[in-house]
Order: sequence, then C-alpha cells, then structure tokens
Amino acid sequence: MPDSPEYKQLETALAQQRAKVIQAAETVSQAGLAPSAKKEEFLQDDKDSETELKNQLVVNVTELQGEQTAIIDRLNVVLDALENKGGDTASYRKYIDVVSGIDLNVTDTEGLGVRLVSWLKSEEGGVRWGVNLAKFVGILVASIIVSQILGSIINKVLTRVGGTSNLFRDFIVVIIKRGVLVVGGLLALATLGINLGPVLALVGGASFVLAFALQSNLGNFASGLMLLVNKPFDVGDEVKVAGYWAYVDSISLASTKLKQFSGSIVTLPNNTVWGSDIINLTHSDTRSLSLPINVKFEEDLDQVISMWIELASSHPKVLDKPAPSAFCYNSHYDYYISVGLKAWTATDGYWGVYSDLLKGLQKKLLELGIELAVPQQDIRVHGSQSDEIVAKQALMNLEEH
Repeated sequence: MPDSPEYKQLETALAQQRAKVIQAAETVSQAGLAPSAKKEEFLQDDKDSETELKNQLVVNVTELQGEQTAIIDRLNVVLDALENKGGDTASYRKYIDVVSGIDLNVTDTEGLGVRLVSWLKSEEGGVRWGVNLAKFVGILVASIIVSQILGSIINKVLTRVGGTSNLFRDFIVVIIKRGVLVVGGLLALATLGINLGPVLALVGGASFVLAFALQSNLGNFASGLMLLVNKPFDVGDEVKVAGYWAYVDSISLASTKLKQFSGSIVTLPNNTVWGSDIINLTHSDTRSLSLPINVKFEEDLDQVISMWIELASSHPKVLDKPAPSAFCYNSHYDYYISVGLKAWTATDGYWGVYSDLLKGLQKKLLELGIELAVPQQDIRVHGSQSDEIVAKQALMNLEEH
C-alpha cells in the first residue's frame, strides 16, 4: 500500500540509488570518461539483443499456446465421451475456459506483430484455421455443385418414368437440392469446430413451436402432398371440384387456384380440394362429347340417329374410333323420347368441336323438320263449381311458373 512503512522504505531506497547513479555519471563525465561512439554502439547492440530476446520469448509463448490448444482439443474429446455417459464435466470445462484465455498488450506493437506472425505460422493457430476455412469454403462449394447435379439427375429420371405431375417433380427436385445444401452447411460448420448439438436442438424446438402454431396450415400442407403424390389433376386440366367447374391455374402445397371460364381466379385451401369430389374432364387424350335432345313421340328416331351419325362423321376432328353413336331412352313414358347424341374428339380441341356440332345439329333439325319436345300439361275442366276452382288454381300455378 502507498501509505505503508514498507512502501516508504522502498521509495527512499530507490531515491538513494537514483542519486548514486546520477553522481556516478557526473564523475565519469568530469573525468573525461564519457561514452565514446564504440560504447554507444555496444549499448545499441545490447538493446537490439534485448529486443531479439523478447521477440524470441514471444515466439516461444505462441508455440506453447499452440501445444496447449492441441492438448485442450484432445481433452474436449475425452470430456464429450464422458458427458455422453452421464459424467459431470462442468468443472473441467470451466478450467479450460480459464487457462485458454490470451492476454495481449496492444501498446506493444512490435511484440503484438511478432505474436501475430508466430500465431499465423503455428500449426495449431493460423495454419489450423486456414485449413479449416479452406475446408469450410470447399464443402460449401461442393454442396452447391452436388445439389445442382443431383437435382438435374432426379428431374431427368422422374421425367422419363412418367406418371408424375410437373409440380411434384419440381417439389422433389427442390427438396433434394435444399437438403444437400443443409447437410453441406452443417458439415462446413463442423469443420470450424462449432458444436452442432445446440444448433440442432434449437432448430428442433423452433420446429415444434411452429408446428403447434400452424396446425391448419400443416393440414393444407399434408393435403397438398396427397394431391402431388396421387395426381388427380395437373396445371391446365379442366376439373369440377368443390362446386366449381374451371381450369387448374396453379397448385402449391397450401392452396389450389382455379381459373373460371369468365377469367376470375378462385383460390381453394388444399384441405377443401382433397376433401371434395374431384372430376377431371381432361385426364386422357380423348374426350367424349354428348348432346342430349328430347324429340316428340311422333318423330322418326331412325332418321334422327342417321342424321347425327352423318353430321358427326363429317367433322374432321371427330374420331372414327370410337365412332359417333346415339342412344334412345325414356324413363317416364311421357310426351317425349330422349336421344343421347355422342361423339369422341381430342381433348385439346373439345370445345371447338362441341360448338361446331351444336350449330350443325340445329341446322339439320330445321332442314328435316324434326321438332323438339316442349313441356306439356293437360288440364280438363268439368261443369261443377269445384272443378272450375281447381282449374283456375292450376292456371294460376302455370302462370307463376
């Protein structure tokens, strides 16, 4: 302490020794024994030797710290094994943290530079980190290259196999590419000495929280996967689903977008799509075209059928196999007979052929004088007052409808 007797004694002794040195220097100067150029050179050499010695000591300390790092690495391996078996390693970890600290005097620029150069040359220092950084960059670059190559191979394989939707194929390719990048990133971090256990635990905990918070979205995600795997429709298909008749505009893991004939877009959650009846009208390359008509009992059905077959067969886009056909039926034995007119055409040109045949059918019916049946209702009125009331009521009902 500054006020203690020991401190004062040391201060007095230091002042006395300083006075003696000053007196000796004056005596030498007066006697003509002042330091010559050679003596100054000697002192300068002595100073250089001292600096060299200090630098060598810094180099030796740096090498010892490198050896210490190697020993700590081996000790960490042992502690990891002990911790996996249930051992308590807290005190050892704390000891490692204490002894592995490095004190740097930033005011000593020369010593700091020597220490930095020595650390860069040390096998357990700069060389080790340089190799680790090279491994880190190399693994990342290799992961990117491998992910692209593997994604391209999977895409070609799924394309050749067939039977898979474009969206499912793209989904599998993206999952594989990102999976390779994630694995490569984890391996790259491991080369830097980063413990992946806490990182994976953090990711697992975050995944659990997100899964609990986004249950409905996960349901849509699962339904989206079912749509991708089972492929009830693809983009561009004409479908009837959830009460809508439209074209499939796009499909994602969460929702499906339908484009109606008016051009409006309908977005449906995949839960709704997968849980409803799905009718794909363009699943195959050919599509059946049907035009049901009702003709009177008095009409010649053979004439109607032959007219239809001739009309449909004359169209260049109507298929010969299956050939155009017609089917007559009547379930109520009423005032008309139903005739189902049927033909087959390519799916791509379906609506154009449908429009052409509908216009041609109208012209043929007018040319041949074939009349279509219209709804009829017979009303008989008797002379009694009650019958008149009933008849008036029936007429009123007809006017309302």
